[in-house]
Amino acid sequence: MKKAIFLVLLISLSIQTPAQKNFVQVGLLAGPSWVNLYGNPFIETFLEPEFRFTGGPTVYYPFHKHFAVKSNLFFESKGSGGILPLFDEAGEPLGIHETEVHYNYLTIPLLFDYYFGRRLKGNLTAGPYLGVMLNQNTTYTKPVGGESIVEKGTANFIPWDGGLVLGTGGRYTLSKRFTVSIEGRYNIGLTNIVSRPVMGSLTIYNLSTQIMLGIFYTPGYQAGRVRNSHL
Repeated sequence: MKKAIFLVLLISLSIQTPAQKNFVQVGLLAGPSWVNLYGNPFIETFLEPEFRFTGGPTVYYPFHKHFAVKSNLFFESKGSGGILPLFDEAGEPLGIHETEVHYNYLTIPLLFDYYFGRRLKGNLTAGPYLGVMLNQNTTYTKPVGGESIVEKGTANFIPWDGGLVLGTGGRYTLSKRFTVSIEGRYNIGLTNIVSRPVMGSLTIYNLSTQIMLGIFYTPGYQAGRVRNSHL
């Protein structure tokens, strides 16, 4: 009986020890994105990746000495750009146009970290994301003459975007209150975003590569746990 009680206490202590270092951090992540579209052969042939912006508030929760969960509320500009031949509804050519495709989303990823190190930590990240389209703006401009055709609105788009996030990065604890980070993420869109055929194809997916800098704040009494976790 004594052995059984001792075993239960030992298991209880082993479970509680990592939890004593738990803390929640809130912060801000922002940085450039290298965005592109895929899944439509016509668009893949003519349009190319472009730089856009990603940013928003973030929350970080390490629930174990090597594992954490984190999420963001991101504003993301997606799309691509390049030179695209246009056709009217009858299939007649309208000429070559310089094209800028902007899809603006609000996205929420749910990511899991495997991290290692103490004050300076490295991490590997993976998890799904879900986004909702806020608006879209596509501009076609003739290189000669400068005449433009502008398409706005989301009527021809599926409002949801979802996919997989893979990433890696590092975090450095400045003090018990503040932590800074740098992170690279590769976002693979797995949800078709168009509801009508575009140049004979009914599929377009988002791709983006993000490099983000972050700063995190640990509120209240939990700040002591940050300090203790690096002793």
